[in-house]
Amino acid sequence: MEENKKEVYWYNNPNFITTLAISIAVLIIVLSQSFAVKNNIGTNDILRSLLNHNSIYILGLIYFIPLKTLSGKKHFNHLNVFLIIVYLVFSVTGILTIIQSFGLTSLVGLAINIILLIYLIHTLLIDTRLWKDFKLEKSPLNEIKGESYYYTLVILSIILLTVNLIQTSTMAGTIISILGCIYTCILSRYIYLYKVYIDEKKVNNDKKKRKKETKKDQVV
Repeated sequence: MEENKKEVYWYNNPNFITTLAISIAVLIIVLSQSFAVKNNIGTNDILRSLLNHNSIYILGLIYFIPLKTLSGKKHFNHLNVFLIIVYLVFSVTGILTIIQSFGLTSLVGLAINIILLIYLIHTLLIDTRLWKDFKLEKSPLNEIKGESYYYTLVILSIILLTVNLIQTSTMAGTIISILGCIYTCILSRYIYLYKVYIDEKKVNNDKKKRKKETKKDQVV
């Protein structure tokens, strides 16, 4: 009897999504720096651009690359906390940016960072001690489905991309904006898939628990 093999599409494959996130982040960093060199920008300006505009992707690589190693998988929860801290910092920075210079780009960017932060906290911390310590199981935001978070982030990313494309006047800016949008969507998909995994794991554990209880009752 042949077993039915369920086809897994690329967007439902966590390993492929992780690889894609790494590839997009590297591509953004390399292209942005190559564009800077072509524009004859000085070394100090290039380094400043790398740290200011590409820091989110550099930190993303620090998170995703270790996940490809045994050590990274072992310290998965620590990496998750690191990623949450990263988006906490960027959310605070986004608030300060709006105070200094209010605009549609900064507003949408802040919304994306805050939603990502909430999504990360309510997904990646579930299997950690922090989830119980901060009583996050009682958070009303748990009622929001993963799909809602995911599609909201995709829509906001497309809106931000549209605004950036309208404002940019260079091919370099267009390419970087498109890749940035793709990276945010990929990151959102990664979180979504982990939430699906957690939900399925919970369902399977509940089934096993009920099965054991049924067997115990039969023996008694």
